[in-house]
Amino acid sequence: MGIQDLLVEGDSSLIINCVNEKFKCPWRLIQIIQDIKKIASSFHRIHFHHNFREANFVANALANLGHHCARPSFWDSDFPLVVGSTITFDLFGAGCFRGFAL
Repeated sequence: MGIQDLLVEGDSSLIINCVNEKFKCPWRLIQIIQDIKKIASSFHRIHFHHNFREANFVANALANLGHHCARPSFWDSDFPLVVGSTITFDLFGAGCFRGFAL
């Protein structure tokens, strides 16, 4: 792909803080954090930033949908209708308050 600089945003403050070495990594996450760091080492520059789930609600809707898929799925342009409302909501620049669900 040729991507050298990357900003990774995630809604798990625990994971982001462990990757950024702000927190001591709990034993149950050590392998995941090591895997993330191994992949991260292939980029020239990479930053990990925490976002609240509500600020990333389209990705959260897609992740929840993917979690419930019986087999691996790939969406390159036409997203499933079930996440269409979140995409429309985001296109209009509407915010999403904590605790709010579409």
